[in-house]
Amino acid sequence: MDEKLSNYFNSLRKFSTVFLNELMDNGNATNCELKLSEMKALSAFKDDRSFLMKELASNCGAKISNMTTMVDKLIDEGFAERKRDGADRRKVVVSLTPKGKKIRAQFLANRRKAAHSIFSKLTEKDRKELLTSLDKVCTILEKSITSDRTH
Repeated sequence: MDEKLSNYFNSLRKFSTVFLNELMDNGNATNCELKLSEMKALSAFKDDRSFLMKELASNCGAKISNMTTMVDKLIDEGFAERKRDGADRRKVVVSLTPKGKKIRAQFLANRRKAAHSIFSKLTEKDRKELLTSLDKVCTILEKSITSDRTH
């Protein structure tokens, strides 16, 4: 089991390294200025509105405590701001600043460019196989995680 687990982690690490290197090196310094956690937090803002912390955490698959730390870093960088909800003062909402919206747009454009760069070099057969494999990995992991939470 330990060897299989080690192989699993090595495969995930290799995939992450290849994809993240392409994402970080895809011809634009914007991504290099952002930490991975900041990229993840920026991607949690699905549209141009304010979000509750639990919505952001759900959007990027993070625990609320981790999301709070990521948002704190965005605020420190001037990418986001935290405010009380006008309708319910007990709730805190987070929104991107104009600077945050700009850097998020650049990050998403670079991410699309990196994905295009990777996928454009693959044959149609390899693209389908990769996407099928990634879907299968996600399904298996989600099933395992869900199973762990119910036991």
